[in-house]
Amino acid sequence: MAHDLTQKIAEIRELLEKQMRVKGRDLRQQTRRAGRRVPRKLRRDLTYLIETEKIARNPKLGRMVNEAKVAKAHANLVRYLEGLNPREAMWNSVLNITASIALALIVTFVVVLYVLVQRGYV
Repeated sequence: MAHDLTQKIAEIRELLEKQMRVKGRDLRQQTRRAGRRVPRKLRRDLTYLIETEKIARNPKLGRMVNEAKVAKAHANLVRYLEGLNPREAMWNSVLNITASIALALIVTFVVVLYVLVQRGYV
């Protein structure tokens, strides 16, 4: 069980690094760095896997691990992470930054134009 759990966590860590570009020394750090980019339900699954990994290291407590719940959490995470498109996420962030800069420039132009009209220069 512990070996199987380790493989599942390694697969999720690899997908987090590949699809979301989130690096870290362990799954807990990667989860913290991913933050709100991961939906709430999937963050719960990640937290469950982190806690389960800690429990599975202890031989007596390792029997408490619910394998069906681990498999379901793993399947949910893999399905979500494989559905992500890193290029699309990068493109969306570039568009968001460009839009915010354009909005700031438009607002600045309107304010300057308003001041010039109020002072009688235009």
